Amino acid sequence: MSNDKVTTSTFDDFVKRFPEMAHLDPMNQIDFSLSDINQNELQALKQYFTGICTDLTLYMQLFSQEANITELNKFNGFVFSRLQRAYLERICLKVATLMDPPKSMGNENLSLRRFINQTKSSLLQNQFDLLYEFYKNSGIKDWRNKVLAHADLLTLSGENELNVNFTNQEVEAFVADIQGFIDWVTNPKVQTDHQVVLPRDVDGYSFMHKIKSQNES
Repeated sequence: MSNDKVTTSTFDDFVKRFPEMAHLDPMNQIDFSLSDINQNELQALKQYFTGICTDLTLYMQLFSQEANITELNKFNGFVFSRLQRAYLERICLKVATLMDPPKSMGNENLSLRRFINQTKSSLLQNQFDLLYEFYKNSGIKDWRNKVLAHADLLTLSGENELNVNFTNQEVEAFVADIQGFIDWVTNPKVQTDHQVVLPRDVDGYSFMHKIKSQNES
């Protein structure tokens, strides 16, 4: 089964329709050379990130609408409530790794900051700072460090409060912005959709149709 990401627009196509906007060429905005990007590391990042986007696409197709939650709970609320939480934990944990330092405990990390180090780019640094602000303020950072990747005693015993506050839509926007960062270091003239196109017969919509049919039988 192939998981495909779609190029939603290119600047060259935009200029063909609006030639007077040629001065907005993204290549005029970048403060680094694409030749500074380690292509092997970039390909590894894109492959890893596509896995995250596949998980998020399925998660949103299944759990982003209350009507779907109702149908899933009707079918088996005990199972699907745990699957929903497990899926969200997986997505947040994997996204969190991209916020890591480029190196920790002597090990190299496949994180966004690797590409900032390679380029010394203020543009990329500013984009990363905005991503990190949400990562921290949403509570995903503490959730990852104290619960998902570690078992912090004071947090799990309830002595320290863990504030996690974000919506599905905010996580999706966060992932979309990471895709934007990756587009900058790949080809600034191209915008890629963070959603993955799945075969129609096995995507979340098809699954929900089967669940609804079973509930109605």
